[in-house]
Amino acid sequence: MTQRLYYTEPYRKTFDATVVKAETVDGRLFVTLDQTAFYPTSGGQPFDTGMLGGAAVTDVIDRDDGTVVHAMSGILKPGEVVTGEIDWARRFDHMQQHTGQHVLSAAFDRLFGVRTESFH
Repeated sequence: MTQRLYYTEPYRKTFDATVVKAETVDGRLFVTLDQTAFYPTSGGQPFDTGMLGGAAVTDVIDRDDGTVVHAMSGILKPGEVVTGEIDWARRFDHMQQHTGQHVLSAAFDRLFGVRTESFH
């Protein structure tokens, strides 16, 4: 299970973690860390991007087994300690839009009885 730093420290921009697993699936490298501040696509908010050990993070996925995997452009090895850097401008924009959507949805529901079915 991946420790999810974004729940306890949502404004954290950098972190260190140990690579637990690295696997290639359909030509893409997926890395699992012991902990992460990268937010996966969830609840209507898109995934974070940024850098992990000097390589670009191109997707973040929340798996059913409780792990968070990071699709990478580079190669990392199990046991390696890496520094993660969140693309803060992207994260903060998504946080604000996500909160704004909840406020707008609540207003539509209260004023007009219209429920939000999807954030799209």
